[in-house]
Amino acid sequence: MQSVKHHVLLALLTACFVTAGASYAAETKKKDTAETKPAKAEGKPDAKQKNVAIVNGIGIPQARLDFVAKSQLAQAQQQQGQPGQQPLQDSPEFRDNLREILITREILYQEAVRRKLDKNSDYQTQLDLAKQQIILALLIEDLSKKLNPSEADVRKEYERVKAERGGDAGKQYKSRHILVKEEAEAKQIIADLDAGGDFAAIAKEKSQDTGTKDEGGELDFAEAESYVQPFGEALKALKKGERTKEPVKTSYGYHIIELEDVKAVPFPEFDVVKAQIQQQLATKVRDDYIADLRAKAKVQKVDAK
Repeated sequence: MQSVKHHVLLALLTACFVTAGASYAAETKKKDTAETKPAKAEGKPDAKQKNVAIVNGIGIPQARLDFVAKSQLAQAQQQQGQPGQQPLQDSPEFRDNLREILITREILYQEAVRRKLDKNSDYQTQLDLAKQQIILALLIEDLSKKLNPSEADVRKEYERVKAERGGDAGKQYKSRHILVKEEAEAKQIIADLDAGGDFAAIAKEKSQDTGTKDEGGELDFAEAESYVQPFGEALKALKKGERTKEPVKTSYGYHIIELEDVKAVPFPEFDVVKAQIQQQLATKVRDDYIADLRAKAKVQKVDAK
């Protein structure tokens, strides 16, 4: 069985410590400040914070270990059940392995600083972007909480959409089709149908759609939007009993479509779509808020030279 240490080492020493939360951002800021103090280099760790290890006088905070452990366990939980995925649980061994990894990372970080790689312009740019990404994620999270629509807002939007659609959620179409590769053949089939040919019989003989040809090209009730376009648009343009007068070209070939029936789809109950409407409203409110901030901001664009 693959050891926990190897499993975590493989994940963490590559790219799993991506900026993802306020606790990590806060402790990183403390770490950066601490590393610039001469006292640290002299082996005098900060007594105010609880550390899990001290490397060349620089403390590795407990908060960092806790954050990484939480992130790894959450990621493992999301991947649970995937083939080859080893179960990961919080344990003293798991924490010890994480600490060893953090120690290795700290040693490597200090070596990079000793080589003055932290002065590299690319590093500084990436660091600025990473800090910005962290605080933007926190801002979006904060906006999502504070701009969350009320129950009354969600209900009002539900009733508005329901009234706008006349109490229906849309339409479903029952149709049949014949699919062929060449436009000339499709036009000949239309001529044969105009002359009294049997749609189902021709579909069984000539259609290239193996999923429907044996049923005479029969398709179940479905929304027009569920079909490849312009098949769906052609379907909506037909009246019950009509078929297309010209072949409809899609990425599959040329279709002859006949509309057999249309039915209205009842509008869903409020509780069924409540979460969806709430999410849509929250997104709109957030986007409007951001657009308003942008409108108020004084922006001067400078052309690159």
